[in-house]
Amino acid sequence: MAFAKSGIRLTALRCLLLGLVTSVTLAQDSDIEKQLEKVAAEVTKSSQPVKKYQLQYRLKQGELIRSRVVHLVSMDTKIDGEFENLKSRSVSTRVFEVNKVDSEGNITLVHRVEDAELWQKVTGQDEVRYNSKTDEVVPERYERIAASIGKPLAVITVNASGAIVTRKDEVTQFNPGIGVLMPRLPDYPIAIGQKWYTPEQVRIRLKDGRVQTVKLRKLYTLIRVANELATIQVKTQVITPVHDAKVKSQLMQRMQHGQFQFDLAKGRIYSSQMELDERVVGFNGAASMIHYLSRMTEQLVSPAPSSKDLSVR
Repeated sequence: MAFAKSGIRLTALRCLLLGLVTSVTLAQDSDIEKQLEKVAAEVTKSSQPVKKYQLQYRLKQGELIRSRVVHLVSMDTKIDGEFENLKSRSVSTRVFEVNKVDSEGNITLVHRVEDAELWQKVTGQDEVRYNSKTDEVVPERYERIAASIGKPLAVITVNASGAIVTRKDEVTQFNPGIGVLMPRLPDYPIAIGQKWYTPEQVRIRLKDGRVQTVKLRKLYTLIRVANELATIQVKTQVITPVHDAKVKSQLMQRMQHGQFQFDLAKGRIYSSQMELDERVVGFNGAASMIHYLSRMTEQLVSPAPSSKDLSVR
């Protein structure tokens, strides 16, 4: 009788163990199946063609390309316990007149500033205003700028990627925060997330009169494309190690951070926004400080782009 009961217990134990083994096996099979499905999905995704976009300037001979540029600045300076704040605002119309487009896609254009409305206020001084469209009397501070409005500032030839082929400055450049005239574009189609760089050099005069060359580079990233507008992020990076606060204070206005939108169909900058928030301590004595804030926005004066898909597959 005891032997029979023992046999029943063993049979029940075998059934239980068999059930556990079967459950574990099924669970493992399920996990393996899920893993295989995940791998298959990743392989399928990676095998799909990646959209790439060709960013090129495509201007037409005889075109007048206008953009509205707004530049706001606030700069705080402290030297030997004396504090000064400078605020300025400029609103201008920038014009590119396309003189020629050759068979290789090189674009020759004339750069002008058509009009400008300027304002500045410095601590302890009266504010200064000038509107080139309405004011006959020009404040002394703005005489050189007023003399350049409407006149050719430079004749520039660039290739389809924006690299300068030739440049001739006609007058001292009027630069109400316009930033780079034509940002450098990649020479090849790129996908969202891809980056490219452009090197720059800045010459800084030191205290002893020597000139130091500082290497910078612009880092560009294509972050999205929607409704035929490619949005590109811009960051300025300093390559040359700089430890001198005086040099840093001269570099700060060269630092561009922001983004611009490129019209893929028309081949031109549609809008941009660049911002700066730079602070340097000790540029003129241990207790000195300079804090520079600015925002520059630019908007093409033209209809909004259409909605065709211009990706290169």
